[in-house]
Amino acid sequence: MRDGGRHYFCFCEASLLSNVLRDPSVAQAVNGSTATFPDGIALMMLARLRGHRLPERVPGPSFLLWACEHGVSRGWRHFFYGGAPGVADRLAAELERRYPGLKVAGTFCPPFRDLTPEEEADVARRVRGADLMWIALGSPRQELWAAQHCGKLDVPVLLPVGAAFDFHSGARPWAPAWVRRIGMEWAFRMFTGGGRTFRRNVRCVSIVAMHLLQEAFRR
Repeated sequence: MRDGGRHYFCFCEASLLSNVLRDPSVAQAVNGSTATFPDGIALMMLARLRGHRLPERVPGPSFLLWACEHGVSRGWRHFFYGGAPGVADRLAAELERRYPGLKVAGTFCPPFRDLTPEEEADVARRVRGADLMWIALGSPRQELWAAQHCGKLDVPVLLPVGAAFDFHSGARPWAPAWVRRIGMEWAFRMFTGGGRTFRRNVRCVSIVAMHLLQEAFRR
């Protein structure tokens, strides 16, 4: 936020990793970020198979809470973009309750389609002056959106964090801390997120598991 540049960060869990492995445009978006953090256990395992040791996981939902707490005394202004209708508003209210003094620059729930030029201009106006723009459009749409809009918006940092909006607004249950610690949050989300999430997680976990097996055989 201090260097005058425009940045976006990615949090890579199994769903995003599966899209990175299949879609060059998603891989390009992730590789174009200022930094990509290992959100899920799959990326930690893949790094280990390739001879690297990542120091720790940095889950997007946890990072959102850390940044809100850290930013209160610094006057950081947060904008929440995405989620189902009403979710961003409930998220902002819950975070303001949890972190007294938190500054919310605004919220916006876009339609599930490409925005018109007029709507794009309206978004740019709404977010002007925010320090952090949190994005929840679903993976990999949110990472592609951040890559496309980085530098076009008057916001120093864009952060796609997906389901964090649902978890912290109370729209969906967040996995208990012990489940997150052992790296099984993907399984918790698979069985609590409804049929669509179940099917998506089965698909992405299968793709990632196959890739991990291939890496293990190469080793």
